[in-house]
Amino acid sequence: MSIHQRILSTLASVSGNVFDAQFAVAVLLSVGLIGTAAAADNPDDPVTRASDFTLIDQHGKAFNLHYHEQVPAIVLMGHRNGSTHVSAAIADISEQWSEQGVVFALINPAPGESRADILADTQQHELDMPVLKDEAGLVAETLALNHAAETLIIEPGRWQIVYRGPAATDAFSTTLQALLADESVALTEQAMPADAELLPQHAAAAELPDAMYSDTIAPLLVEKCADCHRPGGIGPWAMTNHAMIQGFSPMIRETILTKRMPPWHADPKIGEFLHDLSLSVDEARQLVSWIDAGAPRGEGEDKLMSVVEQAEQWELGEPDLVVTLPKFDIPATGTLDYQFFEVKNPLDRDVWVRAIQIAPGDRQVVHHAIATFGASSNEAGQSNSSESLFQPQLMTFVPGNETYEYPENTGVYVPAGSSFYTQMHYTTYGRATSDETRIGLYFRDEAPEHVLQHYSIVNPELRIPQGVAEHEETAYYQFQRDAVIYSLFPHAHYRGRSSEFTIRYPDGREEVVLSVPNYDFNWQRYFQFQEPIEAPAGTFVIHRTVYDNSTANLSNPDPSVTVRFGEQTWEEMLYGGISFRYEEPSESDHEINEDDYMAALAMGFMDVNIDGKIALDEMPEQSRQQLALPFTIMDRNKTMGLEYPEFRSFMVQSNMLSRDAF
Repeated sequence: MSIHQRILSTLASVSGNVFDAQFAVAVLLSVGLIGTAAAADNPDDPVTRASDFTLIDQHGKAFNLHYHEQVPAIVLMGHRNGSTHVSAAIADISEQWSEQGVVFALINPAPGESRADILADTQQHELDMPVLKDEAGLVAETLALNHAAETLIIEPGRWQIVYRGPAATDAFSTTLQALLADESVALTEQAMPADAELLPQHAAAAELPDAMYSDTIAPLLVEKCADCHRPGGIGPWAMTNHAMIQGFSPMIRETILTKRMPPWHADPKIGEFLHDLSLSVDEARQLVSWIDAGAPRGEGEDKLMSVVEQAEQWELGEPDLVVTLPKFDIPATGTLDYQFFEVKNPLDRDVWVRAIQIAPGDRQVVHHAIATFGASSNEAGQSNSSESLFQPQLMTFVPGNETYEYPENTGVYVPAGSSFYTQMHYTTYGRATSDETRIGLYFRDEAPEHVLQHYSIVNPELRIPQGVAEHEETAYYQFQRDAVIYSLFPHAHYRGRSSEFTIRYPDGREEVVLSVPNYDFNWQRYFQFQEPIEAPAGTFVIHRTVYDNSTANLSNPDPSVTVRFGEQTWEEMLYGGISFRYEEPSESDHEINEDDYMAALAMGFMDVNIDGKIALDEMPEQSRQQLALPFTIMDRNKTMGLEYPEFRSFMVQSNMLSRDAF
């Protein structure tokens, strides 16, 4: 039995689950052309529609307006730190409204107030409401929310603003009561008090220069968007000239406010990463201001005219080895399961890989690809096996990240007689086509000092209750040697709502190093740190994911079931990838020690309280009685739990690493 079969079998036996299915995904590439009105300058022409948006609150949690379509009413209020108007308004709001399902959120657009400042302010004033940080001020402007404590009541579904004004009015209560009674409601406006406090504003956009499109907008789109939105790219339309941008500008504005595009989902306040596609505050304001002005062409060169279909080429020169995947036919419509391909290594010698490029045959259908290697199976070609998830990785391809040059003085050892495996995520786009992706490998002349490692964090014990909107699952990996972490990869399926990685150092200090508050299964990537993280021996990498199994999650395959671990999209996964190297190299670093790897995986999800040891009551319930005596014997230091060395020995001696253990 191969190491990968043993890993799958062991985790299945330890957890009582079976890893026997493949990944699948339904793809949502495009969004509807939804017009969004900018804030009206004329007070006689008020904003009456609540455009969708996504913002992050003081706790790092994402809030999407249209997610709350099923609640009876949504109340938004302007906020700034230390405002007595806000404190008084909140005090006047009866708790009965939230008890009846009304959703409340405050919006803070103040340029000088950070999320950390807001958190401190809400804690000081014991404010138990989400305060959404409107970094660019675009949401407040779009909603024409101008005063602290100014309150909007929104009717979900129609997304109409049905009340605007102070919260302490009879009209406010009457409007909420009508919505709770499912009655028809028209807009009611109440003037803010004379002493109402204006919200701090971002600097108003000056008159647009004639060359703004040429000098600012087009270069920004080329840098952030055009790699996908090019002829033959994965984007549903191509950014080839100004006319295309102007025509799609309402949709561009909407995707900026909802943070769907550019597809970068890491919290901008946590960590710095390579290949960051997100828009800065200034970039977002420039782009939206230009759109709100009518997206004028102006003077100067149209740099989008240079965006052409990407010719097939190897960015690093001709590869030392080109691995060609089997040809795969993609239908015009529908969703496809993940595809898995095996190509036997044609080389008769061991090699060290220093870089890799994945070149799709049809870029428009290849959403992502994960290239790994491992022992050869009996048959090459197309496979249903997803064992490659646990194999040493070569790279993950996503549009805009086609080439991976490994960190300095590192490499990946690929032995002769192995096979290359690739997990392919294909999407349809209205035309039947075929893909024949190629993988270019570049070799080192000599072995590097360090082996680039890839380990997995998995929790096959997850149980997501039916109907629950926020359910958290956790697992971890503990380094037994000093290491340097290069990148992290969060993975869940359609119920994944948010995900984060926390590092707990040996001195007990904890640090969130990656947070994805608005996880999107359709856009997955490795997040590569600009500065690698040093992780001394004993460091925990803790991976947490929050799942949404409610009816509010429109991607939820079935909110009526309790969800178990599995690799089909109607099931779920807690999976985290870690790419790293050891601080001090060892001659055996290119080999995977099966017992070490599986013991670390098992300990990472069985140690429920994350105290670095496995207690007897954390062992599988059906085996505790028969394992009690050997467990006590192996607990040599009598801590009432097994640390990693003891747990590993216990697993080996108790035959827990065998297929028939449980």
